[in-house]
Amino acid sequence: MQRELTGAWMVLALACGSPDGRDTSATGLATMSAETLGSTTEPVTPTTGTTTSTTGSSTGDDASSTSTSSGPTGDGPIFDLGALPDMPVAPPLPLPQLWYSVEDLLVYIELDPADGAVAQLVTSTIVNDPTIAGVVNSCSLTMLEDGSLLGGRGVDGQTRLFHIPQPPTAGEDVELVMLGDMPDGIYIEALYTDCDGRVYLMDTGLDSVSNTGNRLLRFTGDYLAGDLAYEVITDLQVAVSADIDDMAPGIDAGGKVIDNPGFGIDSGAIYSLDYTTGTGSMLGTGGTYGIHTLGGPLFDDAVSRLYVLSVDAEVYEADPLTLMLSPVLATGPTLASGNPPGDTGFAGPLTDCQTGFPQG
Repeated sequence: MQRELTGAWMVLALACGSPDGRDTSATGLATMSAETLGSTTEPVTPTTGTTTSTTGSSTGDDASSTSTSSGPTGDGPIFDLGALPDMPVAPPLPLPQLWYSVEDLLVYIELDPADGAVAQLVTSTIVNDPTIAGVVNSCSLTMLEDGSLLGGRGVDGQTRLFHIPQPPTAGEDVELVMLGDMPDGIYIEALYTDCDGRVYLMDTGLDSVSNTGNRLLRFTGDYLAGDLAYEVITDLQVAVSADIDDMAPGIDAGGKVIDNPGFGIDSGAIYSLDYTTGTGSMLGTGGTYGIHTLGGPLFDDAVSRLYVLSVDAEVYEADPLTLMLSPVLATGPTLASGNPPGDTGFAGPLTDCQTGFPQG
C-alpha cells in the first residue's frame, strides 16, 4: 500500500545530529576481538551517490465438470475434477539489509547472505530538506510490509513523519513524502512494524532520559494518507527500561524472529522487553541508539542475526544472548554539520512470524 501526499509548500528539517534530546552518558560497547570470533572482515568503505501458468485440456463440451468412468480394470470409478488452480507463488525474500537516516542522508547497508557481513554501504541524499530553526533530534525509521520506509524527526518537542515509497539502493537523490506532525505534540523516539504490518510508536513522554510519560502507541488511521490517529497499547511509565531509543524484533528459543517480546536499546543499554507489559531484563550494552534483528530465512545458514549501530555510525553484529560484538563491519558517512553521524535508529525487513501484540 503506497500513497503519496504532495507537500511542496512544507518547509522541513530532517537533521538528527543534535545530541540535546538524547542521553549520551551511556554509549558503552560490549566488544570482542576478531581473533576470538574468527572473523577477518574489514570495515566497508561507504559508497555515495550517483553510484504463473495453468495447464489442462478439454475434450468435451464442459471439461470442468466432474465425471466418473470405469477404470481400465473395472476396479472403481475415476473422478475427473478438471484443471485445478495453481497455488499462489510466494514473493521472493529481500536481500538482508539495514537502513538508517540522519540529517539529509539515507543510508542503505546490504548484507552478505552467506555470513551476515556488510557487502556494501550506500548513501543517498534527501533533497527536500531545507533547514529550519530549532532543536532537531530523535531520528526514527521502520520498514513497512511493502519495503518502503516510514521515518520520523523530532522537531521542537514533537515529531514530524515522512514516507519513502521506493528507497534507493544505488546512491542518488531522494524526495520524501511528508505526512505531517504527530497530534497532541507527541515526541517519538522509535518506530516499529509488527508481524501483521501494524506500526507502533515509542512516545518519549516528559523527556528522553526517563520513563515518565512513556507510552507505546499504534496507528489506527491511514497514516500514509496523513491520518495520524493512534491508540495507546501500553503505559510504560513502570517499564524495566528508563527510556527506549529504538525497538527491534526478538529471537525466540528456536532461533526464529518474533515481534514481541523484542529488543530495546537505550543509550547503549540493551533490554529484552515485553512491549505490552513493560517487563523484561537488561541484557548488557552495545551500540548506542540503533538496533535491528534480521530473520534466519534471509541468510544461507538460516540463523537470525542482531545488529546495532553506534553513535559514530559503526555497524556491529551482536550475539543475541551475550551481546558480544563483532569487529566493525562498516562505518557510515560523517556529517557536514559535525554532529554525531549515528544519532538514529535502525530499520530492515521482517520475515514471517506470529505477532505477540494484541489484535485490534
